[in-house]
Amino acid sequence: MSDAEMKPGDTILRMEGIEKDFGAVRALDHVDFDLCAGEIHALVGENGAGKSTLMNVLAGRFADYRGRLAVFGRQVRLTNPRQALGLGIGVIYQELSVLGNLTVAENIMLGHEPAGRLPGTLDRRALAAQAQAVLTELEFDLRPDARVAGLSHARQCLVEIAHAIRKDVRLLVFDEPTASLGGDDVGRLFEVIRRLKARGIGIIYISHRLAELPQIADRVTVLRDGKVVGTRRIADCKVSALSQMMLGRKLTDMFPPKRNTPGEVILKVRGLTRPGAFHDISFDLREGEILGIAGLVGSGRTEIARAVFGADRAAGRCEFLGRPLPRRSPKRCMARGIGMIQEDRKRDGTITDSSVGLNIGISVLDRLSGAVGLLRPRRIRNNARRMIDRMGIRPTDPARLIQTLSGGNQQKVVLGRWLCRDPKVLILDEPTQGIDIGTKAQIYRLIMDLAAAGKGIILISSEFFEIVNLADRILMVRDGRIVREMPGPGTDVDALFAACIGEGDE
Repeated sequence: MSDAEMKPGDTILRMEGIEKDFGAVRALDHVDFDLCAGEIHALVGENGAGKSTLMNVLAGRFADYRGRLAVFGRQVRLTNPRQALGLGIGVIYQELSVLGNLTVAENIMLGHEPAGRLPGTLDRRALAAQAQAVLTELEFDLRPDARVAGLSHARQCLVEIAHAIRKDVRLLVFDEPTASLGGDDVGRLFEVIRRLKARGIGIIYISHRLAELPQIADRVTVLRDGKVVGTRRIADCKVSALSQMMLGRKLTDMFPPKRNTPGEVILKVRGLTRPGAFHDISFDLREGEILGIAGLVGSGRTEIARAVFGADRAAGRCEFLGRPLPRRSPKRCMARGIGMIQEDRKRDGTITDSSVGLNIGISVLDRLSGAVGLLRPRRIRNNARRMIDRMGIRPTDPARLIQTLSGGNQQKVVLGRWLCRDPKVLILDEPTQGIDIGTKAQIYRLIMDLAAAGKGIILISSEFFEIVNLADRILMVRDGRIVREMPGPGTDVDALFAACIGEGDE
């Protein structure tokens, strides 16, 4: 079947028996995967499951894989990215490849810039016109002359999509596209993806956020340890079933027994409101309690947490240990005994070009400094070593740059930083995002240990099975409002998901 004869529903990609080794490690083990024109096929799995490796085979980044590939009805062997792009395959990676110092038009037309009349010059008028034609076709509200560095991450993603579509991409891979996006941006991106689907483009959608898949995907394939566990129509697959397929064990096996006993109220939130984000948020947090906040991406849950911590301004009142918290700011909240681990670890959680020791000690520099305010390297090292041992951080060298650690160990460093301050309340926004199963289990035990020691924990997670197995109470947030409260223990994952999407509401 020729490319021109392809129509929605036709198979445009078939990967059969794909195998890839890295030394003695089998990263992909006889993987089968297919995609139809005008379909959104989600690919999910834990870290190390093989998702990125499989997509890198499709993108032509490996020449030593085994198996068969058919793209748009033709048997091919992809051995380099240029070949894959020539076939109409594009990949939008989480780490975007746009060039910030160039304009929107220059990024869209990169590699195919119209030449000017004189040798070595550009026809900038034609460049802007051709880029605008692409933007108009995609209904993207972007100015061709805007500098990309000044755009939000979400709008930079649109620039990268436009660049791919201009190259006549008909098979597009999105690798964790919502990981760095806020709620409104996620909704807009979904609209864009649906429009691409309506154009007949086949889309592979990689995400760790299982709760968002029913909003965007048609089918889902689960990988575990380099093998396909199964492929399901999304309409026939519950969130809990997907979680269990990914993990390969009963979800409850990963969680420690509950040992905490909620006590007196230590944090009161009343009427918290930020127009456009959330409205009239009120709740209590008790000593030794794990309070879950559940909701789909874009529901307002992160924005609520940031407002409580003072990272964003909002109207309303907060009381901590019976005293008002006026003019909230992260500095004031930290001084009173409130800490927060934010969702974006790379952007907000770590000083990437600094050592593990400094990243751990940054929250208690006043205690690690001398009489005149100069940092004492020995104190920083000793403080870091204590926390490295407590958290099981590997490697154990405090002088090592944090950016050289795995995602799981970086998250342990961020947690360790807050434990140095010994906060009374700790807000955890996506604390296990992007880390492996073993590290997740360690963090679950740590959360339970903190609650058992009397800390108040606010837990936000896209993994609903984390919420139901750790929380004592769960607040459901939808469209910026708390719509329901449920108990934590015994709550069914699928019932929680149904409540968050409003299923059954009158």
